[in-house]
Amino acid sequence: MRKIDLPELDRAAFTEKYGPWAVIAGASDGTGACYAQQLAAMGINLVLVSRRQAALDALGEQLASEHGIEFRTLVADLTEPGAGGRLVEATANLDVGLYISNAGADGAGNSFFASPVDRSLRLLTMNAANVLEASHGFGNRFLARGKGGIVVMSSGAGLGGQPWLVMYSATKAFELNFVESLWAELDGQNVDVIGVAAPIMDTPTLRKATEGLGMDYSMAYDPADVCALALASLGKEPLVLVPDGPDEAKIPQIQAERKTRLLALAEWGKAYTAAADA
Repeated sequence: MRKIDLPELDRAAFTEKYGPWAVIAGASDGTGACYAQQLAAMGINLVLVSRRQAALDALGEQLASEHGIEFRTLVADLTEPGAGGRLVEATANLDVGLYISNAGADGAGNSFFASPVDRSLRLLTMNAANVLEASHGFGNRFLARGKGGIVVMSSGAGLGGQPWLVMYSATKAFELNFVESLWAELDGQNVDVIGVAAPIMDTPTLRKATEGLGMDYSMAYDPADVCALALASLGKEPLVLVPDGPDEAKIPQIQAERKTRLLALAEWGKAYTAAADA
């Protein structure tokens, strides 16, 4: 399994800024469960969201037993319109400081034209409309409380078009651009956002999707490492791009160039806004 050099994380400072409650959409296993485990180890209470009640209950009870946290579970289908807003409403009585958008997997090999259009529309709802709704709702709550953070799990597939993964690639590109734009707009307001262009990770979802294909899982990353990198980078970077795929040698340069462009556009935007307000 491929490894990542992880930066140090100030757990006390992280908990103070992003606690006492975190909401994780797509929490039942894999990457979402890794986020839950790492946040629970810091003493952050959890709202665990997925379509599988039994899996959420088992994870929540395990983490409560191990770390003494509180937890709630919410069963939700994020491919349904309005689900993002309902997450915000369902947690209105909690002091949420962190929202993690982790839903949105899709299997490879899907022809856009051969698949029902409803399938594409549901993926668009999950990776665009509901990410937008939840980020808008939680983001405004964080601005009102003066601190907070949003983590959006995108994909390296969003860095460019990918045939036979058309809607996944397109909607993950939306997430990356959405996060970068918010990162610049939120500058100086003590609310952080980061997008993760996730690499291939050894998760139950990957194992299920590639069963019988003879895949070499040693080429995949440990999802716990990717989650730890994302949490350590929150508040410091707009995007986390983990080297992966046929152009992985160029990934550090791509990340640096995207940030340079974003910072230049942010300065242009500030000047434009100031002139418009004058």
